[in-house]
Amino acid sequence: KKRWEQQNRKERQAYQQQAEAERQRWQDYVDRESAIWQAHVAAVKRKWKELRFSDVRKWVGYTSDLESRFQADFENGELEIEVLGKPGEPPAVLRERAREVLKEVLQEKALPNEAPILSNQLQIDPAAGKIPAAYTSTSDYTSPEGKRYEKMTVRIPFRQDHMRIRAQRVLPYVQKASQKFGLNPKLIMAMIHTESSFNPKAISTFRRSKGRVGHAYGLMQLVPYSGGKEAHQLLGGRGEPSPALLFNPEKNVELGAAYLSKLQRQYFKSVRHPQSVQYLIIAAYNTGPRNVAKAFVGKRSLPSAIPVINSMPPDQVYSRMRYNLPYHETRDYLQKVITRMELY
Repeated sequence: KKRWEQQNRKERQAYQQQAEAERQRWQDYVDRESAIWQAHVAAVKRKWKELRFSDVRKWVGYTSDLESRFQADFENGELEIEVLGKPGEPPAVLRERAREVLKEVLQEKALPNEAPILSNQLQIDPAAGKIPAAYTSTSDYTSPEGKRYEKMTVRIPFRQDHMRIRAQRVLPYVQKASQKFGLNPKLIMAMIHTESSFNPKAISTFRRSKGRVGHAYGLMQLVPYSGGKEAHQLLGGRGEPSPALLFNPEKNVELGAAYLSKLQRQYFKSVRHPQSVQYLIIAAYNTGPRNVAKAFVGKRSLPSAIPVINSMPPDQVYSRMRYNLPYHETRDYLQKVITRMELY
């Protein structure tokens, strides 16, 4: 027994040391990335009056000299390219630079074996090798640091069915994950639609406790230190999933489905009606399962909330959450997902 206890203690200490080393490596990575990002933001502020960075619906990128940038708006369906040139620079020169930016953007892929992100999305034929003059405009521009430029803005509309095209690309991943975890594929598709408009580059920023900042990544907007971590560990990973992993569309959908499955099979396993469970996991995906409990018993206690939930028919469960969930965002999120399921 003594030898077993000694061995057990050694193994526990080794595991704790390894876990601490992994945590420190992750923190070092976060610190390095944060420093690089802050330097980038400071440089952009010197060049551009209106700051633009990627968010949940928009994908933004800059050239290395920061004198050209693009913004793909996946919600409103428009690609905008801005190019800064010398005062009086001919439109043909600026248009050629914009074309080079467009060429680079159209080659960007979320995964090596996938079609480019903006493939078959725009109303122009990229193979034609030119940007129609009707999509361009020029103006004088003075940067925040006082330097004068000639600015060309290019606005290229997306195809009307751009959302459907992106949804079709994601569908195989959704079908695979829904089968693996026993989930309704319509539910996952509607959640991706609501979370990111099928933008694989989606990233959102939010305030955490004690003034800290958190981020959610990818199609299903997973947060590395909460739902993302739970899903990652459920699939055999250790620690938190990296942003690079969460920007991988196939892995993101798998992790999002894994977290939904955990919500269903662990947090709400005692809820009797399947339709009620569906409402609950949608809301919990957005706000966390214990915040969902507050809609029913006024406190973050699932053991207290489950009997109350089981005493209600599904339509009453839905109604209670629509009007009593702690956050307005989650109330709207629940309604949007349920409505959008009919689209798929």
